[in-house]
Formats: sequence, structure tokens, C-alpha cells
Amino acid sequence: MAYIIFPVQDAPSIAENQKMWLSGKLIRHGFYGFLQKNIMKTNVTKLHTFLLAAVIAVCSCNNAGNNTAQNMADSAAAKVDTAVQAVKQGAQNLADEADNIMNGNVDSNFVVKAAATNNAEMKILQAGIDMGTDKEIKVHARMMLADHKKLGEKVKAYASKKGYILPEGDNGKSDKEMTKLNNNSNGAEWDKEWVNHMVSAHQDAIDMFEKAENNVKDPDLKNIIADALPTLNSHLEMMKKLQDRIGK
Repeated sequence: MAYIIFPVQDAPSIAENQKMWLSGKLIRHGFYGFLQKNIMKTNVTKLHTFLLAAVIAVCSCNNAGNNTAQNMADSAAAKVDTAVQAVKQGAQNLADEADNIMNGNVDSNFVVKAAATNNAEMKILQAGIDMGTDKEIKVHARMMLADHKKLGEKVKAYASKKGYILPEGDNGKSDKEMTKLNNNSNGAEWDKEWVNHMVSAHQDAIDMFEKAENNVKDPDLKNIIADALPTLNSHLEMMKKLQDRIGK
């Protein structure tokens, strides 16, 4: 009785196949080449089942009771499984890389945006302390500034841990708002504009954080967001009450 044995020893290693596949250069070389050629066309699970059945059928040569054939089938099946897993992982890696290129990293995008937004708000809060004429504005601005500094420190520490690069400032956001504020006369009108900005800015921040809470992946980042939201909401309610008192 004759046996047909696949030339596994002549095939490239799994690592070589994965490297070539990941670089987009599919090869047609022996057993693993067949896997690579069909991975983009065939469901991996179905491919695994087909190849496993083929190997067992050929190696057994209709003699399931033969120990040698069974050992060969087991060995070939293990190689098939290893190869399929390597190619499958390669496909997932490419998919993840493509998603990051197309959509960016959700977590890092939020962290960078949150840091810039927080930097801008700290500058506007400092302006409320320095330029506001209403005593309540100054008190609330100091309290909110302390909270935003704590949030900024948390975001900065998280970014450092993850290797994210944060902007030094706020991408010019606070400059635009300060120009708008300073176009109004000092005194009560300036105070009104400042409070209106704080209401709008905190509502925007809450919307951004709530959306991110559902989208980010890292549990540590989710915790930072969850901890920040009650504080942001309390700031918003405080500014709305102040808005009702001094007018819009």
C-alpha cells in the first residue's frame, strides 16, 4: 500500500508565510501557499475543515485502522491547524491596522481632544477669576478651575502611560473665545458672555464624554470618563443657575 505525503518539510515556515502575507505579497508555495491564496476568498473555518478532511483522507488511504496512517494524519492535522491560526491572526492584524488608519484610535483620539478642550476651559476659567466683576463668578471659577486641573492631571497621566502625545495648548480654541469675550465691554456684559460660554462649553464637554464612554475600549479610560461626568454636570447646573440670576 502506498501513502501520499505532503511535502511539509519543503514549505516555508509559518513565520515566513505570516510575514509575507502581512506585507501583502501572497505566495504560491506548497501547502501554506494554498492557505494564503484562499484566505481572502474563503471562510477560515470552512477552509480548516476542508483541509483537515483532505489530509486525513489521503493519509489514511482508506485504512483507518493503520497506526502509521493515523499518526501521519494527526501530525498533518496539527500543522494545518497551526497554519490556519497563523493566517487568521495575520488577517486580524491587517484588519485592525486598516481600521486604525481609516478611523484612528478611538481611545487616543478622545484623550487628545479632551486634553485640548480642558486646556482651553482652564484658560477661560482663569479669565473669569481675573476679569469677572461678579463675586459669584470668581468663586465658582476658582472651584471649577481646581476640578479641571485635577481632570487634566488624570488625562495627562493616562496619556503618558499609554504613550499618547498630548497638545501643549488648546489648538487656539481659548484665543478665539477670549477675543469674543473681550469684544464686549467690561463689567456686567462681560460677565454674561462668560457665563453663557461656560454653559455651552460644559454641555459640549458632557456630550463628548458621554459619547466617548460608550465608544472607548480601555476600562481605565472609561473609569476616568465616568469619574469626570458628575463633576462636569455639577458645573453645568451651577452655571445655569448663575445664568438665570445675571441674565443671558
